[in-house]
Amino acid sequence: MSLAEPVTTALAAAIEPSRIVTERSRLATYRGIAWGVASSKVPLARPPAPPLAVVLPRNVPDVLAALDVARRFGTPVIPYGSGTGVQGGASPVEGSIIVDLGAMRRVFSISREDRMARVEPGVLLGQLDLDARAHGLMVGHDPWSQSIASVGGATSTNGVGYLAGKYGSMGEQVLGLEAVLASGEIVRMRGVPKASVGPSLKHLFIGAEGIFGLVTEVDVRLFPLPERRDLASFRFRRFEDGLQAVLEMSAIHLRPSMIDYEEDDPPPGTLRVGRLVDLSSPMHLAFEGFEEEVEAQRARATRICLRHGGEAMSHEEACYFWDTRHESAERWVRDREQDPEGLMQRNRARRWTSAYLNVTLPASRIQRFRERAAEELAPYRLALKASGLWGIPELYSVKLEHESPDDPRAPDELDAGADHGLRLAHGLGGSMEYCHGVGLRLSHLMDSELGNGLDMLRQLKRTLDPGNLLNPGKLGL
Repeated sequence: MSLAEPVTTALAAAIEPSRIVTERSRLATYRGIAWGVASSKVPLARPPAPPLAVVLPRNVPDVLAALDVARRFGTPVIPYGSGTGVQGGASPVEGSIIVDLGAMRRVFSISREDRMARVEPGVLLGQLDLDARAHGLMVGHDPWSQSIASVGGATSTNGVGYLAGKYGSMGEQVLGLEAVLASGEIVRMRGVPKASVGPSLKHLFIGAEGIFGLVTEVDVRLFPLPERRDLASFRFRRFEDGLQAVLEMSAIHLRPSMIDYEEDDPPPGTLRVGRLVDLSSPMHLAFEGFEEEVEAQRARATRICLRHGGEAMSHEEACYFWDTRHESAERWVRDREQDPEGLMQRNRARRWTSAYLNVTLPASRIQRFRERAAEELAPYRLALKASGLWGIPELYSVKLEHESPDDPRAPDELDAGADHGLRLAHGLGGSMEYCHGVGLRLSHLMDSELGNGLDMLRQLKRTLDPGNLLNPGKLGL
């Protein structure tokens, strides 16, 4: 008899059977990655595979019951949000139980005075934002996937959104949280903006992708709806010109709520392996807050951008970018709803010949990274395309493009070249990812990212989860 039958029988005895998924077709939809295929370059004791079962908990007692079954059978538990991650952080592994925390969607409270919401992890960011607006408040985390991403998932990857320039990352907006450890113990970190009582324990769970505990409640910082929001867009002849404008704004602590700056795609034949090709680069800015603040910020930012060669774009262009910033998520939802099997098959069959690197770098080293990456990725036949900044100058992204996408060697060269680019960021004092987490896809680079800090992370994992039940394989653990 396989392990599936006794595990599902035990789950059905502990949790309402209607809250347990065992149908093979439904299990296959829990891939734990929005597109592509979850994979790891680190040998895994349990490789990615459909789960034995999925639990849709109504509350914390259901989560505790699922963990109790997992401990009895030595079965891994994979915390799952809404499945919009791109690194395989919620990818099920062989013989696992998925705890679909997306099923826990209660909003316990929204306080205008405290500017805080207390919610379950499955609450969608877009829905919380709608609820908060009835209280004159808003959610500060606004990723491309805001309408479909969950509070728990965004917390577990410490994501970054369009408004990070003013409001920070998702982790900076988490005031407190509740988590269930592998032992079944419930720990609660108070929802306060500041304490001086030792290390902040909530940060054991923010960005940890569920390896230390299952987040079951989050205290989210909310922000007053702005009295005014202004949009402005500029086009720079070279990426470097706009970079200097952003650095000058940062030097006086002028923080637009949104900075979205990315080179245009080059015309055919323009891209060159081994050297930079500076392209026209649009920069979209948003300013929001009280009237006088917005007016002053926009006026000063405009002067700075014009001084660095920026040409003002039309108000219609600025509004179009703002209004369509979530379109990719909406399109992904439509594709998944219309043909989920087809979407998965297309992703499996796709040959990837381009990739984004999202790295955090000291601002003074961004140009050095660009120049070195252009030179050092030439042996992989990769060109740098569409450099960009998001939110603050240190958050730098670049698209790598293979010069011969039809060559059967292209995916392997892209893979090796992307790793080289990420290690180059490490060598310049940066981090390999600022937005999407590590999951399985970047787990092989965690030694380069953390050095001997990875041993500390492993010790924490052994202490809090000695049976290695919670999301094994993620973050290189």
